[in-house]
Amino acid sequence: MRNEKKSQGIEFLRRARVTETGFRKFIQKLDDDGKLLRVTQEIDTLDEIGAFIARVDYDGSDKSILFENPKGSDIPVFANTIGASYRRIADVFNMPVKQAVPGAARRMKEVMQNGGLPPVRVSNDEAPCKQVIMTGDEVDLSILPILRMNPEDGTKTSAFLEGRFMCAPACSKPAEGAQNLSYHRFEITEKNQGSVWIFRQTGDAKSMEECWNAKIDDPSSTWDRESAKPFPMAFIMGVGPEFVLAGANSALPHKNADFAFVGGLRGEAVKMVKCETIDVDVPADAEIIIEGIFKPFNWAKQGRFASFNGFYDESRRRPVFDVTAITMRKKPIYQHIHIGRPLNETNNIAAFFRSVKVYQDLIQVLPNITDVFVDPSAGCGFTVHIAMDKKRVGEPKMAMMRAYTALGGFAKHVFVYDSDIDIHDPHERDWALAHRFMADRDLLIIPNVIGMAIDPLAQGIMGKTAKLGVYDGTPEMPINTRTFMGLDCTIPLGLKVMERVLPKPEVEARIDEIWQAVMGEAKN
Repeated sequence: MRNEKKSQGIEFLRRARVTETGFRKFIQKLDDDGKLLRVTQEIDTLDEIGAFIARVDYDGSDKSILFENPKGSDIPVFANTIGASYRRIADVFNMPVKQAVPGAARRMKEVMQNGGLPPVRVSNDEAPCKQVIMTGDEVDLSILPILRMNPEDGTKTSAFLEGRFMCAPACSKPAEGAQNLSYHRFEITEKNQGSVWIFRQTGDAKSMEECWNAKIDDPSSTWDRESAKPFPMAFIMGVGPEFVLAGANSALPHKNADFAFVGGLRGEAVKMVKCETIDVDVPADAEIIIEGIFKPFNWAKQGRFASFNGFYDESRRRPVFDVTAITMRKKPIYQHIHIGRPLNETNNIAAFFRSVKVYQDLIQVLPNITDVFVDPSAGCGFTVHIAMDKKRVGEPKMAMMRAYTALGGFAKHVFVYDSDIDIHDPHERDWALAHRFMADRDLLIIPNVIGMAIDPLAQGIMGKTAKLGVYDGTPEMPINTRTFMGLDCTIPLGLKVMERVLPKPEVEARIDEIWQAVMGEAKN
């Protein structure tokens, strides 16, 4: 360790005003605006913090959470940078909540067209994330309050830290002068190692394949170990909401200067500093940086994990991430991006940018599209709601098919409404479905289309998926006639599906106690 001995008593200045910029300024503003829940009670990083976050999300709160006393750690945990609502996303793009999707699409286009605001390089002495530096044998991930977010995370395989997963933005260098921000789930299996799910079609997947000179799923017989090179990457924690959103923004090109995009979005240049052990730049004022490499064709079996669809994904082969350094502030805050039951921060962010993707694609052929809402609790892409100012017969069906292709087969159900319907309001949607839809006239079903393997029903022979589209139709109908449609949303008998993510009663009982105490303090 250089610059600082590893502290055994890292403390957060509770209730103290923060005078810094970036992440800590963001937290202070949340606190000043009454948008921060402070949990002062001791709370376990195994399941309890995850359950508390889920309680906040399902309660409809848009507050961020600061866990000041995580069990076994002196490092506080900050959660819900974005949360499960659009409010903070709209704030980042400086748009009204109800115009978040079309507004974000326009703002992103503006920033990308003008190139954003280039980052500024600073020295280690000017970078708070370099106040503590651990390399070699000093690297120990167990000093961080890494969570087990859901009770069954990490099961069905050996796990060093009991199914603890790090979920945070990651940064890589796909080309000189470029930064690629993304997200991956990192299961901790050793003090300096773990397995990471590199999501297909992300910039990091492309960069890894370029370094390895092979596709991730290529058979071993095609691997060229002599030409393959390690792929470097860094996890970054303790950054503002602009970074969190940029990591999930698939509209940003693979070899884009993502820091310039973030700078342009917030109107302030990103201060960046080079990592200690890898050739990757990171935000200088971040709280914690985890540096490491993926050695070519080094695999491990990652444990089960609560996936976006509300089920536990089965354990699978994933590349091994070797941690080469941990750098951080002297008194850091651990930033956590949550995933678990379907209404959660990760789903909300992913669904938002899929909404933007569909909107951007649709307006190319249907400029009368007024809004798109990809429901985060419905697979964050499986169900798409579209509002339009309909001009011609057939436009709703065109919108359905275009939404399906825009998400590359991810969409499973597409609903189209008139522009007078608030597609974010389930009561409005149900009203339109009840009063403007006729099954024999307004239902579009396309069988045997490409779907998603992670769809719990897309398994085996029965797994051939179909696309369903619903629109409101036209008013010309005979008097006193209507069509009945039933949608069976039960699991087919005899079909084995993945296990659903559900709360654990004993954990919920503990959260009941903490919840009552925290809510009582918040009112005072």
